Amino acid sequence: MAGDSSPTHHPRAERGQLLWSILVNAIVALAIVISIIPIVLLVRGFFDLVARSQALSGVDVLAYAFAFTGLFLGAIFFTYAIKYYLGTAIVLLTTLVLGGRNGNGNGNGHSHPDGDRHAAGLSRISRNGNGNGNGNGYHIDLGYHPFVSIHVAAYNEKRVIERLLTCLEQLDYPEYEVVVVDDSTDESVQILQRWQGRPRFKIGHRTSRLGFKGGALREALKVMDPRTEYVVIFDADSMPFPDSIERFLPYFYQTNGDKEVKRRDDVAAVQSYQWHVLNKSESWLTEAVRAEYSGSYMVERPFQDAVGSLKMIAGTAYMIRADILREVGWGTSLTEDWELTLKLYAQGYKVAYTPWAETPAECVSTFARLARQRMRWAEGHTFNVRRWFLPIMLSPSVRPLEKLEFLYDAAYYLQAALFAVGTLSWLLAEIVFHAHIPGWTAALGWSLIFSNIFALPLMNLGGLILEDAPRRDLQGVLGALVLSFALVPFQGWAAMKGLLEKEEGPWFRTPKTGIITDEVKHLRRLNLLRRWLLGPRAGSYARAPMSVTTRPAPIAHIRARIPSRWIGWIVAGSLLLAFGALAWGGTRVPVVQAAGNPLYLHGGAACTTPTMDQSVGTQATPCAIQSTAGGVTTVWSFSNLPLQTVALGVWDFTMYWTGGSGNTNDTVTVSAGVSLTASCVGFLATIPNPPSTWTTTYGSAGVHTTSPFTVSTSASQLPLVIPAGGSLCLQVVLTHNTGGRPFMTYDGVAGLADTRLTPPTSVVPESLIGWLGLAFAIPLLTQRRRVLSFLRSRK
Repeated sequence: MAGDSSPTHHPRAERGQLLWSILVNAIVALAIVISIIPIVLLVRGFFDLVARSQALSGVDVLAYAFAFTGLFLGAIFFTYAIKYYLGTAIVLLTTLVLGGRNGNGNGNGHSHPDGDRHAAGLSRISRNGNGNGNGNGYHIDLGYHPFVSIHVAAYNEKRVIERLLTCLEQLDYPEYEVVVVDDSTDESVQILQRWQGRPRFKIGHRTSRLGFKGGALREALKVMDPRTEYVVIFDADSMPFPDSIERFLPYFYQTNGDKEVKRRDDVAAVQSYQWHVLNKSESWLTEAVRAEYSGSYMVERPFQDAVGSLKMIAGTAYMIRADILREVGWGTSLTEDWELTLKLYAQGYKVAYTPWAETPAECVSTFARLARQRMRWAEGHTFNVRRWFLPIMLSPSVRPLEKLEFLYDAAYYLQAALFAVGTLSWLLAEIVFHAHIPGWTAALGWSLIFSNIFALPLMNLGGLILEDAPRRDLQGVLGALVLSFALVPFQGWAAMKGLLEKEEGPWFRTPKTGIITDEVKHLRRLNLLRRWLLGPRAGSYARAPMSVTTRPAPIAHIRARIPSRWIGWIVAGSLLLAFGALAWGGTRVPVVQAAGNPLYLHGGAACTTPTMDQSVGTQATPCAIQSTAGGVTTVWSFSNLPLQTVALGVWDFTMYWTGGSGNTNDTVTVSAGVSLTASCVGFLATIPNPPSTWTTTYGSAGVHTTSPFTVSTSASQLPLVIPAGGSLCLQVVLTHNTGGRPFMTYDGVAGLADTRLTPPTSVVPESLIGWLGLAFAIPLLTQRRRVLSFLRSRK
């Protein structure tokens, strides 16, 4: 590793650090006061209304109820907006001022990465860039290489798993291993078998998804090398750079004035940037997701690190100390990363952040997948907020600012819902009823709305600017705004579900495509922000001369065709139409999981209502069906499904059984089909397709002598179309042949009696309604691209 040149504690540097800390503290305090003002005014107006309530009619009460609801919810969202504005302003201005002064350094200086020092988080962005695009050069000389164990939890990732393993094989670090724990039922199993036995790689396969991702990572923890000092977590769609490990390590250490390197005992983990850029150009949605992550990881998280507030581990692209991970262990929440974050903070540990160990990854590419993913996040997030609320708020190890950030995070997935409901209520009060809360004018109400609506787009725009992203990426800012509101019903429902339910629901994976649309290199240095905001410095053209064949004139010529006073209306109208169409289409996205997941058999409270779904049974005493000589037939239904197609492939049935005596030999015959209604009464079985079969024998004298066993169709089956509102039906016939009669058990806990059906992969058609709104913006986008293409062709 290269030597680390950490800054010494020079008196002048310490005074500057102190002044910066005082300034940031003052700005944060001012922001808190500003965010409280709308609520204070609202409370005052409420008491004024109460004082004159006897003079109000029923219509007045309704009108003021809308006004109060709108302004109250708007004021709550305003506290989030202030945070986004503050973070954007401080990060951008700090980068502008300090980056302009130090932007031409060699990139090898290692600033003090301490979340307790307000300037620390920003200094990583603003002080160490050199504009060469070769990374930040952060390395640290410890005198040895700490052993690092990289853990990957995979489930049906056949399109991306091999490229991740190839990246991990090429890491530039001498002391590391890779532990993959795979739950797959697809071709990933065969892919991973090819990697077994390779140096550094440990490949394990589980036959159940017990504990989901957290459960898989528990298994990885058990088999990792005992020498391990640090653990790195990557998701299967990641493509880490060769120097990723070296970029994480410095943030666990600090140097004093004598250049002595010491570990930061309070830092348990270092999170970096989940850089969703691999397929960012695939569609408007991937561009939107890419812009959304940019705002979060280049503005919001550096700001949190700068002011010392609570920072969240984000599931992938992070390093954690192995001794601490062994101590706290993995949970099995839907959001195991958020659960781990709260465990760490409750015990007095901290999470640091750096954007400089950025890890390219894949964007979610369809709205249905994005909605399902965010519903899982929202459910797991609020479930853990409820579970950990008192331990965090009462812990003496959690600082006041960290507790404040935790309160912000508590309603994180309800932000857009607060804004949407609040804005609608206020518009009804203002436009329909013409009612104002005392002390609130129409100008103040409109100001609140527009202050709220521009907060997230500006933060996302700031993140893209800080990355020096290509200009075509900026159009994703519009899409990110649209998505934030289109996801409102899904995130809102899932967040409330997580807040109220006793146990979390099942984990639904987010399918990956493996598509790469853009070349990816390390994040570029950020000193170019000055050129964005202030223009190039004198002499800059000498370093980067403009080609004599470049002809900028056509830009002005093309723009002149559209009167400037109409451009704003066109953009605003396109935004409104896109948002309306996407939100309307979003409400019609199927939220029922496709039938391609394992479907577990249930019997209800009295084992008299046969159904199936993706949830594993929870009954301590499972349901049981005993075979008969003439055959006993039972039908299970998975009802009210969206339109979908079960793909060509083999169907599996995994069955648990018990009992029997002597030379027991029973036959199980399985079939499946579709009903056009929510009931499977009288359904027509089409699986297995003739002449294939789906049957076997079990018992001490049967083919399968132990429980459980899996019986598959004897051949691949044709695709099966399930109509909207229809049902997938499963029929099982248990026929007794010889010996004592055994029982089939089902609806039990995982690993004991979770009898299940596993169809091939299912495809749910996506709604194309959202594209209609974007059609109105196509002329603007294509015009811009034609101009840029023209200029490039002339260079």
